[in-house]
Amino acid sequence: MLSIVASRILYPELIIRSCVSIATNLVTSVNYLITISKSDAELQNLLTANDIIEDINIIKTFIEEKQITNHSETVKICIENLNITLSELEKNIKSITTKIEMHKHLWFNYLRSYNIVEEKKQIPFLINKMKHRFELLIKICANVN
Repeated sequence: MLSIVASRILYPELIIRSCVSIATNLVTSVNYLITISKSDAELQNLLTANDIIEDINIIKTFIEEKQITNHSETVKICIENLNITLSELEKNIKSITTKIEMHKHLWFNYLRSYNIVEEKKQIPFLINKMKHRFELLIKICANVN
């Protein structure tokens, strides 16, 4: 019985910390990717034109300010889903970064492409998904309060 109560108290806090940590790592990763991908104009546009860093910082700050322990289960689920989307975006950005870093060590790398076409296709999809889930969280939080 005590473990159930403890898990209900600690679980929301863990989700918030995880979300904030992922968001922080994601901002760092995107900034780094912007600096190392200077030769890929399409990737540069995907990362800068969509205001990824600004959106992630807003999400991070919003979640840090929320006192989720007193909110409904719906708000908790929204934050969990947002956390999953941020994780997917982080995984995608790290995959691109890894491929670009590995590409630097290839022979005749200036003659080859990065081979990150699929990852670049996922960026707008994941950004839209993240924004949608954040808008949903804001609407639900506004209706609950």
